[in-house]
Amino acid sequence: MKRSQLATVVFLIGALVFSGCTKVEEPDHFRYTVNDYPLDQGFIHNYGMPQGATAYNFDVTIFSSGVNYLRDSHEFRGNGHIVFFQMFSSSATELAEGTYLFNVESTPGAPSTFNVANFGMNVNFSEDTGTLVSAVSGMVKVSGTGNYRTFDIDCMTGTGERITGHFYGYVPAYDMRDESKKLFSE
Repeated sequence: MKRSQLATVVFLIGALVFSGCTKVEEPDHFRYTVNDYPLDQGFIHNYGMPQGATAYNFDVTIFSSGVNYLRDSHEFRGNGHIVFFQMFSSSATELAEGTYLFNVESTPGAPSTFNVANFGMNVNFSEDTGTLVSAVSGMVKVSGTGNYRTFDIDCMTGTGERITGHFYGYVPAYDMRDESKKLFSE
């Protein structure tokens, strides 16, 4: 084999090996039963430490395009999909990185737990229609700091249906400790 042919073969083998190692980024979505629901944007509200809790309450809301959040009136408009978690962090200033476990049984508001996990599909906020399911167990892995976060979701509903998901993106945090909390989890 000629030197140029050998170089070409080595190059092609190297290209195949390295292209096989590239991890495809998971899309920003959640999956309920067999359907995927895209997610596009989100925010975190820091409510501080609730009475009786041992950690700081951070509400995480992630939603699809087509949904708008009006911060001044604390309301949603539009149509789309939405995910909501009421999480408890050991940090007073931000949602700490780590794995958060669903927990309503022992101490409410313990660090690295969440006690509300709601998933809305095809929600029309002006007509108050759509499908809402809640998790009763599971975990959410949070990584990243500041305004860019990753959330990896693996939860179960009370009827045994699995909800998985992934979101990475710009998720700004807002200090809500001086404002009364409106329950998005109702």
